[in-house]
Amino acid sequence: MEICGLYTVHKAEKSADGFSYPVHSHSSYEILTVTKGSCGIVIGDTEYELGKNDAALIFENETHGLLLNGAPFEFFAVQFIPRVCKSAELDGVISGMYGLCKNKSGAVLTVDETIYPTVVSCMRRICDERSDTDTDMYFTYIRAILYELSHNAVRKSGVISEHKTKKNGGAELLNAVIDYVGENLNMISDLSFIEAVFHYSNSHVNRIFRDTLGVSVWQYITAKKLDLAYNLIAEGHSVKAAASRCGFGDYSVFYKSFVKHFNISPSAVKHSFK
Repeated sequence: MEICGLYTVHKAEKSADGFSYPVHSHSSYEILTVTKGSCGIVIGDTEYELGKNDAALIFENETHGLLLNGAPFEFFAVQFIPRVCKSAELDGVISGMYGLCKNKSGAVLTVDETIYPTVVSCMRRICDERSDTDTDMYFTYIRAILYELSHNAVRKSGVISEHKTKKNGGAELLNAVIDYVGENLNMISDLSFIEAVFHYSNSHVNRIFRDTLGVSVWQYITAKKLDLAYNLIAEGHSVKAAASRCGFGDYSVFYKSFVKHFNISPSAVKHSFK
């Protein structure tokens, strides 16, 4: 699901053969819980075991990926952009998590077993309750999860990972496309660059993006463009100039996409930063 700077993944695997969550990174925070089975998870240069009563917190722009131990296996993942919520309370909790994790990449935390069902329940509701309008509801659940992690969890030890540089072909392609998008964002108007630059079909790359990030390539590109536009507007650029600089040729398309993504109009963002 994708809504207003929030991306969710709920996957249940009966076989380990088709599972794919390779090493990647994104400009959002992520919380991940396992409800069936267990797995290894790489966060930055550290590998942890992620299983019963554990929750992983990954900070923005940090590499991470799952190493499946076996099946059946089920997990929930929530990616979120804090500034969309505009909550000083949320910002404060996240700042506190940096101290708990003791680094800038994230960590795996073991949650008190009496509290863990609450964390899982909140994750399930975020991933499975499909509302395109109630952004506040999702961030209420996220704040609740982070509160429990900060007050009722302890950091789990890990080991230096040997897997970080051993990315499979899908992960390497994913990261290559992400890097290209980041460097050429305002020049991308369609997906023709995938075949022209990477010599893979759109459907193949879309499948990697959906399996790993839960969104299509174009949804990812649009989100990155909207995030950039938001920042430009917040810095004082005019709304139309921000839309143009981010590659939106049609202002009405930009406006509708912006409101859907952030649940606020571009002009309201500009006014709030005056």
